[in-house]
Amino acid sequence: MEYLLKGVVERAKRGEAAAAQQVIDRLHPLICSAIRRCGPGLDRKDLYQEACLIILQCIRDFDPSKGVPFLVYVKKRVYFGLINAGRQRVPAISLDKEFEGHDGDTCTLGDLLMSPQPGVEETVMQTGEVRRLYRAIGQLSPKQRQVILLHFFYGLKYRDIARARNSHYKSVLRLKDRALKSLKRHLEKIEDDVSLKSRF
Repeated sequence: MEYLLKGVVERAKRGEAAAAQQVIDRLHPLICSAIRRCGPGLDRKDLYQEACLIILQCIRDFDPSKGVPFLVYVKKRVYFGLINAGRQRVPAISLDKEFEGHDGDTCTLGDLLMSPQPGVEETVMQTGEVRRLYRAIGQLSPKQRQVILLHFFYGLKYRDIARARNSHYKSVLRLKDRALKSLKRHLEKIEDDVSLKSRF
């Protein structure tokens, strides 16, 4: 099948970088037209690079035996590729953008975002909870404590714990269940002790 750019495309298909660049250069007007139609509001340089990648893929994938001319094939792929690239990009939102609330007050998006760092109150509460948890873990039997620490603190899977202990997987699961029930009981007891102390 004869088609426009046949010789250059065949050389590019064989791996000649200069021929691939020549194809891209010859298709520059097509790329610019596709960017104007498909990518308003997006970075033109990014879209140009995306179009060049699509053209290189087209050179690699093009099969003249299918009866479709190369330019028709490329045009469709570039247009649809840039449309998809535009859909995938999430537009950036400025933190200075103002929003109006129901009460008529305005604030920026930056004002609405909370700090990722916990406040003083949260830190104190978390510290107290961690202390109670470690105290409750200390009340467990050595086997239960080992399973809880290996799974929840070190991230080992129950099958790996079973292998390390030379025991069956199900026995590790039963041990874990008993440990969690015991932990719950100890934590409730510690909570009751704390609430009694705070009353006096």
